[in-house]
Amino acid sequence: MGVQGPGESVDKILRRPIPSRPLAVPPAASTFGVWQIRRVRESPIGYVLSGSENGVVVYHCYAHGREDAGGRPWLRTTDSLNSAVAWMIQNESELSTLQRQLHPEPDAWPR
Repeated sequence: MGVQGPGESVDKILRRPIPSRPLAVPPAASTFGVWQIRRVRESPIGYVLSGSENGVVVYHCYAHGREDAGGRPWLRTTDSLNSAVAWMIQNESELSTLQRQLHPEPDAWPR
């Protein structure tokens, strides 16, 4: 049993398949880390950003829109992209209500 260098850990992560879901649209094909969740392009539900907590990949859900301070409201954290997308779809009505209370997104999402 040896000690792993930082490059070996990154290499293991990069060899994992990139998670995808039909309603999770990355900013560019075959990218990992951020997705816009939407049924149709003109009406996004929110965003999912991946992150690491205690060495485990987690997925943070954010609303589509900006608070007065300019940030997106954080909604919840899940353990998979699939769970994040499913939660957002199940709560689409509530997220739509929240979105009407927020400022519009300043930038268009690619694709």
